[in-house]
Amino acid sequence: MSLAAPDGFTPAPDIVTPIYNRSADDLYAAVVTMAAKQARTYLLARYDDRRQAHFVERFAVFGFPDLITVQVLEDGGQRSRLVIWSRSIYGYSDFGVNRRRVARWLAAIRDTQL
Repeated sequence: MSLAAPDGFTPAPDIVTPIYNRSADDLYAAVVTMAAKQARTYLLARYDDRRQAHFVERFAVFGFPDLITVQVLEDGGQRSRLVIWSRSIYGYSDFGVNRRRVARWLAAIRDTQL
């Protein structure tokens, strides 16, 4: 399991996400678009009114599913914050897969701002 969230979030995140200098709606659209482009990943549920989406990514070797939830939070005006929670359904250890996924998704989102 890995959680990326703003500083001060409860529970404490594994990775602290920055304040994004873009509207919450814009960041949410970018996150959903980016996630849809990830290998073996599909949209499970989407709640646009809450800027929240749930994805399933299948493990490359055995096809085990992992769940990823993203939510974008307004931070006033053209600023927003992001929460990503990635977790495995099966097994006791994910061997760092979820943390690497979260870091990869954050990098992809950061790259969309360039």
